Amino acid sequence: MKLIIAAIKPFKLEEVREALTAIGVRGMMVTEIKGFGSQSGHTEIYRGAEYAVNFVPKVKLEIVVPAGMADQVVETIATTAKTDKIGDGKIFVLDVDSAVRVRTGETNDDAI
Repeated sequence: MKLIIAAIKPFKLEEVREALTAIGVRGMMVTEIKGFGSQSGHTEIYRGAEYAVNFVPKVKLEIVVPAGMADQVVETIATTAKTDKIGDGKIFVLDVDSAVRVRTGETNDDAI
């Protein structure tokens, strides 16, 4: 099993969710986050005063899938979330040792 963590632009969330559902992803966890990378934030003017926005809003997706499906999920997220502008996000893939469905006690692939 693989854990895929993706940080994407918030307005791309629904489009990415639909694309992942279409390829058979059955669930994901979504968290609103703030961060910075190459984008490094920006400045905004509010009531005539300029101030720095050091953290940019993003959405973090966490998806656990069978190992054989991981590449397809990464490719789907990458192509769907892409805007060709700085700050499109990052995708990380990690190994998952085990999973348990709390309600039924199912484990590993059966739990996801």
